[in-house]
Amino acid sequence: MAMCHKDRVSYFGQIPPYREFTEEVDGILFENGDARSRVAILPDIYGLTDFYKGFAGYVANLGTQVYLTNPWKPFGELAEPTREAAYQRRHKLKDREHCDQLEAFLARKEIDTVIGFCIGGNFAFELARRGYAGTNIAIYPLPWGMANQDEILPAFDYMPSLTQEMTIVIGASDHLAGPENITRLEGIVENNEHLTLHLYKGSDHGFFKDIDGQDQALKSNAKDAVDKVTRILLED
Repeated sequence: MAMCHKDRVSYFGQIPPYREFTEEVDGILFENGDARSRVAILPDIYGLTDFYKGFAGYVANLGTQVYLTNPWKPFGELAEPTREAAYQRRHKLKDREHCDQLEAFLARKEIDTVIGFCIGGNFAFELARRGYAGTNIAIYPLPWGMANQDEILPAFDYMPSLTQEMTIVIGASDHLAGPENITRLEGIVENNEHLTLHLYKGSDHGFFKDIDGQDQALKSNAKDAVDKVTRILLED
């Protein structure tokens, strides 16, 4: 089963113009001269696919300036858009070092909001653990952790005592999590007032794409999740 997002979602509209940037981290910038806030989007292991470009454009149109980061740029484009190729490239990244770079970037750019998808959600948690105090949203993260040559702590290790606010969006049928991790997540969130969980019955990993789908229940879940993220951004 493919992981996360590769294809454009029509709900987010056309991809607007953007430009590349190279600073502490690499990525693409969706500029907005009238922006009232700055947002960093941390993608999954596929990187800067049309899904993320579309979502970033959608977020920019809400009145924000969006930095879509690209941790995979130093390792080149995927040889093929498969999970196997993406994982092979993923293991070249040094997670802790990358989070050091993200931390410096967020501070220098005065980023108001972080939105992390999948492994990007793990990085969002790590930034919260380090004290990032902006709005922080983790979408189908992997809080049980991912093996790496330069590992960060699994979020489950510190979530019970996390004091930074975090919003977590995940499907109750996320096949990467499984029932045990979903139950564990629910228990931790229930006992930490700084954490907010939006759990969607029947939805799998990567369910934002269902907003373009035919299954009405799954489509409704995705629409509700996108709307919740939108409301958070508009409140900032």
